[in-house]
Amino acid sequence: MDNTEALSMMLKGMDFDAEDLIRVVSALGEIKKKKDEKKEEEGNKFSVDKTFILGKDDCWIYRDNRTKAKWWYIKIYESRFRKTWSKSLKTTNKTVAIALAEEMYADRRGRLSVGARPVSITSRELVKMYENERRKEITDLQQMGITPTSFDRLCGQIQHWINYTKMCGHYNTKIENIPRELGVQFAHYIQNLKKTNDFKKPRRSNQTTNHIVCAVKKMYRFANDLNYITKSEIPNFKYLKVGRETAPKRDILTKEEKEKITRWIQYKYCNEKGITKKEQIKRRIFQQYWTMSHLMGTRPIEIIKMKWCDISINQKDDEFGKKFNRVIHIPSENSKTGKSRDIVAPIADNLKIIKKWYKQKPFELDPQPHHYVFPRLTLTDIKNNIPTTRVALEKRLKAVMKGSEEDGVWDSQGRRIQLYQSRHWHITDAIMRDVPIYDIALNCGTSDTYINQTYSHVTTKMRSSVITKNQGAHSMKEETKKKILEASR
Repeated sequence: MDNTEALSMMLKGMDFDAEDLIRVVSALGEIKKKKDEKKEEEGNKFSVDKTFILGKDDCWIYRDNRTKAKWWYIKIYESRFRKTWSKSLKTTNKTVAIALAEEMYADRRGRLSVGARPVSITSRELVKMYENERRKEITDLQQMGITPTSFDRLCGQIQHWINYTKMCGHYNTKIENIPRELGVQFAHYIQNLKKTNDFKKPRRSNQTTNHIVCAVKKMYRFANDLNYITKSEIPNFKYLKVGRETAPKRDILTKEEKEKITRWIQYKYCNEKGITKKEQIKRRIFQQYWTMSHLMGTRPIEIIKMKWCDISINQKDDEFGKKFNRVIHIPSENSKTGKSRDIVAPIADNLKIIKKWYKQKPFELDPQPHHYVFPRLTLTDIKNNIPTTRVALEKRLKAVMKGSEEDGVWDSQGRRIQLYQSRHWHITDAIMRDVPIYDIALNCGTSDTYINQTYSHVTTKMRSSVITKNQGAHSMKEETKKKILEASR
C-alpha cells in the first residue's frame, strides 16, 4: 500500500475528504507563518546592525542590545545540520568584528568540510563522554573489554588532563581551540606531580607517565572518530624517553627471604595469641595461597578465579608425580592473554590442607567442584561461592610483609612487595633450576622472548658456575681442583 492509498483510507475512517485536509494544512501553515514572524520580530528587538559577511547569506554579524558593552556577535547558519552557531567577538569595533568574522567563518567552514561536528565540547565534556563510552566495555573477562580495575585506572589517568587544562587556563575552552603546544608539556606536568600513595617513590617513572599520556591521546582519537575535533587540532602530545632496561619493574624477594617469611607465616603469624578461630583459619588459608602462588607462577587473577573443577591429576605422571603434582586448567576468560592453558605444580598437599580448614567451624564447608579454591572468607560469601578479591589478598600480604619485617625476619630496603612478586619469583627460580625457557613460558602463559629479555640478566650472577663451565680454571680436572682447594685452606 502506497502513501496515497493509506491517506485515502485514513480520511474515510475519520469522515474527512480531500478538501477538509487542504483546509487543515492551510490553517497550520498560517499559524506557523505568524509564529515565525513573531519570532523574527522579537529577535530584531535584541539584534541590531545586522551585517552580512563576504556576501554570504549564511553568515552575519550583529550587536546584542541586551549587553552593556554592545559587543559584536557572529552567527553562522549551517544548512547541513539545520542549526545556527553564534559566538561573541568581544569587540565593539565593527571593522575588527568583520575581520574576525571572516576568519572565523573560513575556519568553521574548513572544519565542517572535513566532517567536523558543528557542536563544540570542552575537555570536561569529552572526559565524561569518553568515560561513559568505555563504561559500556566493562567486563570481568580478560581480553573481552576493560576490567573494572582498569576502568578505574583509566578514569584517574584522563582526570589529569582536566587538572592540567584548568591549571593552564583552558578549563572552559572548546577542545578544538586548546593550543596544540599544550600537549608537549603534559608528560612533564604528570611526572612532577607528587604521588599521594607512595612516599618512597614520589615521582612516577617515565614509563608510567607515558601510560597516562597514551590514555589521554586515545581519548582524543575517540573525539576525532566522532568528528568533534580534526586530526590537525589534536594536542601535540610528547612521550618521555624510556631506557632499554627490561628488568622486572616490581620488587622481588630472594630465595632465602622467601623461605624465612614462609616459616614466619607458619609458626608466628598463624599461631599468634589472641586471634579468633575464624581469623586463624583465614591466616592458614593465606599461608597456602602464599606457598601455592610461588609454586604455580600464575597471575593473581588466575589463582583468584581458580575452581576445584579446574584441578586434576596428570595420568601421564608416575606414581610419585600423581601423589604430589596437579594439573591446573586456566580458562581463556581468566587468562590475561585470552588463551586457555594447563599448568603443572606440586600443590596436592596444599589443596588437602585447604579443604581441611574449610571443613572446620565456623565455615563448615565441604568444597564442591564448582566452588572457588579461594573464596571470600565471610560466612555469607563462602556459602554463596563468592571468590576472594585482589584487594583482600593485597591487604593480607601487606600485613605479612610489615609484621615479618618488624620481627627482623627480612629487610625490605625500600622494596614494595606485591602479589605479582610470586610470579616473578617463580620464573627466576625456574631459570636457576635450569628449567628450559620454553617450558617456563608455556607454563606461565607468556613468551620465551619476554622471559629471555626480562629475566636472563637477573640470574646471570647466580648461575656463574653453569655459564663458566669448562672455561679457564674451570676446565681443570676435578683432581686438580681438589688439590688447589686443599692447598688454599
